[in-house]
Amino acid sequence: MATENLNILFIIPSYKPAYVYGGPIRSVSALCEALVEVGHNVNVFTTTANGETELDVIPGNEYNIDGVNVTYFKRQTKDHSNLSAGLFQKVLGNCQRFDIIHIQSWWNFVAVFSVIACKLKSVQPLISPRGSLIPYTFGYRNVFLKKWLHKLIGKRLLENSILHFTSNKEKEDADKYLNKERSFIIPNILSLPDRIYGKKQDGCLRLVFVGRIDPKKNLELVLKALKSRGNYNRISLDIIGDGDKNYVNKLKQFSGEMTNVTWRGMLDGELKFKLLSESDLLVLLSHNENYGNVVLEALCQGTPVIISKYVGAGEYVKKNKLGWVIDLSESEFVETLNGILSQDSELKEMQHRAEDCIKRDFERGRQVLEYEKMYFEIRNTHIKHDKKK
Repeated sequence: MATENLNILFIIPSYKPAYVYGGPIRSVSALCEALVEVGHNVNVFTTTANGETELDVIPGNEYNIDGVNVTYFKRQTKDHSNLSAGLFQKVLGNCQRFDIIHIQSWWNFVAVFSVIACKLKSVQPLISPRGSLIPYTFGYRNVFLKKWLHKLIGKRLLENSILHFTSNKEKEDADKYLNKERSFIIPNILSLPDRIYGKKQDGCLRLVFVGRIDPKKNLELVLKALKSRGNYNRISLDIIGDGDKNYVNKLKQFSGEMTNVTWRGMLDGELKFKLLSESDLLVLLSHNENYGNVVLEALCQGTPVIISKYVGAGEYVKKNKLGWVIDLSESEFVETLNGILSQDSELKEMQHRAEDCIKRDFERGRQVLEYEKMYFEIRNTHIKHDKKK
């Protein structure tokens, strides 16, 4: 537990209960709540963003969400820009009263304008870009605008801030675009259950996908591979999640004749963890994941993974031999599945070890100490710098 309390402000485009945005909502809220539990004062400035709709809250009002003080601000633009004049004004007027300003994400007005507000007030923020500074993101959606903004102002803002990455891979990717010496690498904190909710059954190899259904997740590669492989009675796939209706319908139409594919829609809490625990393997062949929270969620339920080498958690998976880390290749994916089907002893051994590995390495109390250490180092460095002036 901390010997003194910090006053920490998190700034993020969306916050719970806007679970439509997937992993970042869960990991950021888990970090905020863990910091409150050990005695720190935590505030969140966010928007009313909830996909195509807005959260049912009163803009500008402060809410206590599981111990965290959360203020939601009206947004003037929708996803993915999330412009909020009220949030910018609030940050500009209040950023100096916090010990730490921790900004989550990049490539949106909430993050960029908040950094500008801090700079105007001579406050150095901490930024967690969350996969925003990688080749795939630079080459996907508004490509020219991103490159232009990065060259004009983004690079300078980022290099004058402190950066936090959730994996070595995320930092290595960001280093291609920044000349940044000072940064921290600490994995996400998650609220993981302390029990396994279901049992695995003998029979076909049961795969599961969990996440926002988006081109970034590359679910089409999984479907194409299973379709080309045929022999549906040996492998099944459950899909948990939702996304853009047109894109989801396109994938459903492609998989329409595949009797081994089941679309589950959005599942959360015990229902999600039960299906994870009953599955044999999680599949996540994303073009990019700065970490991949669902990997830990699967492993805590005794379910190993097949993930792409572009998933940040791959380093942990390989080190502890808790799954297969492969290239984005349909043939390599099919070859991996065929190998598991012909000899499943390695899979069984992984299933037996996975839960204990997660309990050992991702104990919430120990993880929050790493974040505290980072925050105190940043705060103390600022104090020393201010004394020299």
